[in-house]
Amino acid sequence: MALFKVAAHTGENNNGYISYDTDTKALDVHLNDDSINTKVRTYLTSVQSMHRFTDLSLYDTINAIPASSLETLKLALGYIWLAMGVHIDWSRPVDMA
Repeated sequence: MALFKVAAHTGENNNGYISYDTDTKALDVHLNDDSINTKVRTYLTSVQSMHRFTDLSLYDTINAIPASSLETLKLALGYIWLAMGVHIDWSRPVDMA
């Protein structure tokens, strides 16, 4: 089992993380607000339109379910702040304790 975890927050001291099992494609959201958790989970398990850059100024538009692969999930996490106001903190370690 390979578990990918990334820190996330929505401001107002709502810190948490998003986890994704690359084997089972199971996704879980751990923020301090159940309604936001549900909205983020729905966003990441529904078809989204995203730009996947192929060069500095060229991109392909893809329509995919973010949770379908780790690569697509990472792409969607780069866009989630626009749609949901959830910020991903790629540099902060995830403390699950």
